[in-house]
Amino acid sequence: MSVEAYSGSGAYGPVYAAAVTVLGKVSYTRQLVRNADGIEVISEVTAYVHPDDAAPFMPESQVTIDSRVSTVITVGPQSRPGEAVLVKVMCT
Repeated sequence: MSVEAYSGSGAYGPVYAAAVTVLGKVSYTRQLVRNADGIEVISEVTAYVHPDDAAPFMPESQVTIDSRVSTVITVGPQSRPGEAVLVKVMCT
């Protein structure tokens, strides 16, 4: 998968950083989640990445998986006591 980190808004719309390739596991499961504004939205794709690779994943970033472009809704660590094992990325 590749990710283009959201950099902000420009005169012509959203601005993204250059695409970065990241390895991870992908699950195509539909789930109801809340976005950063607290609004319920449907997530179609869930990606699991290593914590060291999670920096470009932030809400509004674009993720390309199997030639399909999705937008990141939420990002959260999945951990066990004392350490983050992976990061769960929910996408539209």
